[in-house]
Amino acid sequence: MPLHELGYRTWDGHRSSPLLRPLVVARGGISLVLKSRWLRLGFLLAWLPVILPTIGIFLFEYSITNPNLSRGVSNIFRGPLQRPDLAQQVLEDPAGARHEVWTLFILTFFRYPQLFAMVCLIGLIAPLLVSYDLRTKAYLMYFSRPLSPTEYIIGKSAVIWFLLGMIVTVPGLALYFVGVLLSPDFSVVPETWDIPFRILGASVVLLVPTTFLAIAYSSLTSENRYATFAWFATWVMGFVSYQILTFSPAAMADRAPRRRRRGGIDWEEMGIDLDRWRLLSPYHTLGKAEAWVFGLDPTEGSVIPAMTVLIVVSVASFWLVRRRLIAKLKA
Repeated sequence: MPLHELGYRTWDGHRSSPLLRPLVVARGGISLVLKSRWLRLGFLLAWLPVILPTIGIFLFEYSITNPNLSRGVSNIFRGPLQRPDLAQQVLEDPAGARHEVWTLFILTFFRYPQLFAMVCLIGLIAPLLVSYDLRTKAYLMYFSRPLSPTEYIIGKSAVIWFLLGMIVTVPGLALYFVGVLLSPDFSVVPETWDIPFRILGASVVLLVPTTFLAIAYSSLTSENRYATFAWFATWVMGFVSYQILTFSPAAMADRAPRRRRRGGIDWEEMGIDLDRWRLLSPYHTLGKAEAWVFGLDPTEGSVIPAMTVLIVVSVASFWLVRRRLIAKLKA
């Protein structure tokens, strides 16, 4: 009888639930990411923009009882936010405009500073998650344990979901609850109770497709710099293409906007269709879906094409990563 059995043996120990196995992968990835001093500093900087919408909600709530502030708050919507109709409603019926004002401030927070922070953060982290494992063959260590490719992908994605949740979802929820605390009374809660659920829905719309796309880029190469380039190129080229194809006809015709409506400038009068080329740009596609979730979609086009593209990108990216992992394991 041999003293040492060198062949494969069945695992007789306790196995954790399949639902908990991705957490092992995620926990290791999160601990490695948080060791970076620059990324920790980036998280702190990503929280700073939440101050502006908080001040906006605070000023709006106190303008209801202090008419002297109403004109200044109205100018915010008339100018930077391009909502003259809402500016007029703030002056005439501020209580009736409360829900739309709150959601507009939170959507602006999602659309501009936090989306930019998301693109930068994923561009720095995601390319390393799979490509590094492929280059060092660390994936063999993962799959030497009872871990499926799907659980591996979910675990790697959870690293990004956790980090993005800390700079997008958590600040958004904190913004709402701080807004409630800064309000003159708690009567705002029955009027705005659905906003936290809209924040969670917009977070899912933002996090899921972007994470799976970044993971897919990372799985296509063992050199993370190529994945990083592909990630940023997708956003930059998509944004530039949309801007050129959408606004160049008006620029060539030298037509200035003559009337304003719900979204500010009357683009239809200028012959501009904001939805025609939207699907070329991830930034504008996400913007359409997020605005729909918050109930503030400024364009008349259907949200179905944008949501369909986001779902297709998520499913196709997940399938591609899983296929790449299975091919590596069979090699």
